[in-house]
Amino acid sequence: MKPGRITRTSVTRAIALSAAAAFALARGGDQEGDSILRSVDARLAPVHDYTVTLDVVADIERMNVPPMHATMYFKQPDKIHIDAEGFAMLPREGLQPSFGKLLSRFTVAGVGKDTVDGVPVKKVLLQAKSDRTFPRSLLIDVNTGRWTPERIVTTGRGDRVATITFAYVQVEGVWLASEMKADFSIAAPDSAEPELPAAPMRPPQNPRKGTVTVTFTNYRLNTGLGDDIFSKDQPGSR
Repeated sequence: MKPGRITRTSVTRAIALSAAAAFALARGGDQEGDSILRSVDARLAPVHDYTVTLDVVADIERMNVPPMHATMYFKQPDKIHIDAEGFAMLPREGLQPSFGKLLSRFTVAGVGKDTVDGVPVKKVLLQAKSDRTFPRSLLIDVNTGRWTPERIVTTGRGDRVATITFAYVQVEGVWLASEMKADFSIAAPDSAEPELPAAPMRPPQNPRKGTVTVTFTNYRLNTGLGDDIFSKDQPGSR
């Protein structure tokens, strides 16, 4: 691919890394960590379905990515459909994952305390159970006052690090994401953070630095979405 040329695959990978890595929560042997992550999942219990508008802006080095606009439909427990304008293909599972599907991939390695912007959080460190699972580890800061992930630091192949931060809005009594921003780096995480396990050695992947920002607006909750909206997204329907 020529430098600067945009393809559907390159854009999808950039956004998928920010979203899917951001929300890849899991459980392990630590009971407190398991309880925290289950509470994050349970936050959406009052929401049977929703529709939301997505606007994506990516600033990735050596890539010229145009802004993207889409409408996402979600229905419990894990049905997702995205209508996107243009060529963009957004990662459905990362934008609103089903935590139950991810619980077997990671183990809780530790739980601690910290603050994010003056707000007390619980830090949950997760490690991949398999050498084939990426990201290799996640450090998740959870606001236990509203059970929302505030910041997530992931380690991937080589020295790739992604730091994802969130803003929220309360919609009909439920805290839902209003913005997700992922910062990609090839530098080591800040020394003040707990040490994360190194990823297995891999061939050079030509890592890129940059940011991806997803804005969520115009939530419409519990409108009674029909299953037909999601029929094309089910396994075996393509």
